[in-house]
Amino acid sequence: MAILGTDDKKTQGQSQRNDWKEKGVENVRGLGHFDEIRKTYSENIILIFYSDRSEKSRKALATLNKLKIKNPQIPIFSVNVSQIKDIHPRYGVDAVPAVMVFKQGIPMEMVYGLQSEDYYERLISPGATTNPAKPGAESKSHRVVIYTSSSCPWCAAAKAYLSKNRIPFREINVSQNPSAAAELVKRTGQTGVPQLDIDGTFVVGFDRPKIDKLLGIN
Repeated sequence: MAILGTDDKKTQGQSQRNDWKEKGVENVRGLGHFDEIRKTYSENIILIFYSDRSEKSRKALATLNKLKIKNPQIPIFSVNVSQIKDIHPRYGVDAVPAVMVFKQGIPMEMVYGLQSEDYYERLISPGATTNPAKPGAESKSHRVVIYTSSSCPWCAAAKAYLSKNRIPFREINVSQNPSAAAELVKRTGQTGVPQLDIDGTFVVGFDRPKIDKLLGIN
């Protein structure tokens, strides 16, 4: 996973970077273009934020491209943050690859890190549950969901910490998802964020020692 603002690996060729639209995944040209897209589609859409200098980004993009070819009815769009600078700040995206799901134009879920094709497909399937793929063969797979809100500095710190340690996670912004906020209070009795669900165990706040213990971070 690449943190925005850091140096990533260079691409292997210009043709590899620019042929995704031809194969199905449409490139977003800017914030105005994406605002038009959100208004046009009433169904769920997938938006991937990637960098053409990040190997994992390219792999995630390739995975979504395969999904699009198999399921042309699924609206999938891409934003190259190395070239398009005005979209990811709006949605608080600070690392790539990141995949956001929009429902009726509203951002509902965010997933960081490289995931499987099946995982991405389940993201937009009604009532489906998602389980992040293993970040590497040597690592144990953890199901991590982080509940955040807009303009929450500790939420940003928690996400950056997970990204730094290459932990794939799913983000749910409770300020944009009232039903998720209500469910969170029901499960933990707490209204504050961040809250992390790590394999079914909740961590309230950015409690690094507890997060490290649950995820096996040394």
